Amino acid sequence: MSDALFLAGDRYHDAKLAHGAIGPILEGAGLDVTYTTDFASIDADSLAGKKLLVFHRDGMEWPDGHEGKPEAWMQPHQEEAIEEFVQNGGSFFALHNSGWAYPWQGGYRRVLGGYFQFHPPFQTFNIYVVDGDHPITEGVSDYEIEDEQHFIWFDPDGVHLLLRSQGSDGRESAAGWAREYGKGRVVYQAQGHRQISLEHPMVQRLHANAVRWLLRE
Repeated sequence: MSDALFLAGDRYHDAKLAHGAIGPILEGAGLDVTYTTDFASIDADSLAGKKLLVFHRDGMEWPDGHEGKPEAWMQPHQEEAIEEFVQNGGSFFALHNSGWAYPWQGGYRRVLGGYFQFHPPFQTFNIYVVDGDHPITEGVSDYEIEDEQHFIWFDPDGVHLLLRSQGSDGRESAAGWAREYGKGRVVYQAQGHRQISLEHPMVQRLHANAVRWLLRE
């Protein structure tokens, strides 16, 4: 039985890229990882015995093809399974687009602590460390990145803000946070649309630190 379940891949994001950039970090932490693109497989059975759930996927599915209208894929039983998994001590690592187009009034949003609003085009912007004393930001300094600047709503009383982004137009948003939820832990990290952003040295360090924190190491 594997230790971690990693869902990636959607219309706008290549699963092989996400699995290839983040998988070695998970495996380097000693995790036996199940890699999947099958969103329907996320349920209580697939999470049984896992330590960590990782998402690099948005919440949209296109049942009538990309010319049709998208629909949210996450079902109530999946929200319930994720919420129970984290409340009972599992950890959830939500990356980049994992707050986009998901149900926003139920268990998934409660676990994540926020949700995606919008993003401008791919561009260069700055990431600033809000809390340099947290284990996730250890060794991380402010940096410039080419990526999508995601604008995220979050519960200021429910998450511990670690990073903020600022575009060339001066607009700012949350860019990463950590939180305890029940007996479990959650990390959200907004960067990671393309290979250049997933492989940015500071992003890689953040991911490695986040996995250790999520595993309580």
